[in-house]
Formats: sequence, structure tokens, C-alpha cells
Amino acid sequence: MQNEDIAIDVLKTIAMDSSRVLVERQRAIDALTLFRESSIPALAFIERKTDMNVLKERCALYIRRIREGAAISMTL
Repeated sequence: MQNEDIAIDVLKTIAMDSSRVLVERQRAIDALTLFRESSIPALAFIERKTDMNVLKERCALYIRRIREGAAISMTL
């Protein structure tokens, strides 16, 4: 597994960890966007599997922006 894949997997795990506070989970999702198109599968997984609407919406927004080619800042 490459370093990028490991980082994406770790961030996805943090975002899915219900024992973490919401802001940690949101920041993990934000950090995933640094990997641009490579992060889409992880963002889609989180969007499908999380039970928190705020995280679903955040993932959906980032997926849409990445696909549209928008520059994403981590200050959503």
C-alpha cells in the first residue's frame, strides 16, 4: 500500500469513528480533499455509511466540488 493510500485509509477511519468528537471527524473529511480525485472513493464510503447528516452533506459537497474541478479550501 502506498503512503497516499495509507493516509486516506487513516483519515477515513477517523471520520467513521463515532467515539471521536464531530469536529475531529469533520477535519478528517476536510483533510481527505487534499488528495483530490483519489479521495472520492473514501468520501463516497463515508457519505454512504455514516449516520450523521452533517458528515453526509460535507462529503457530498466535496465530491461534487472535486468532480467539478473547484479549488477546495479547508475552511468550509
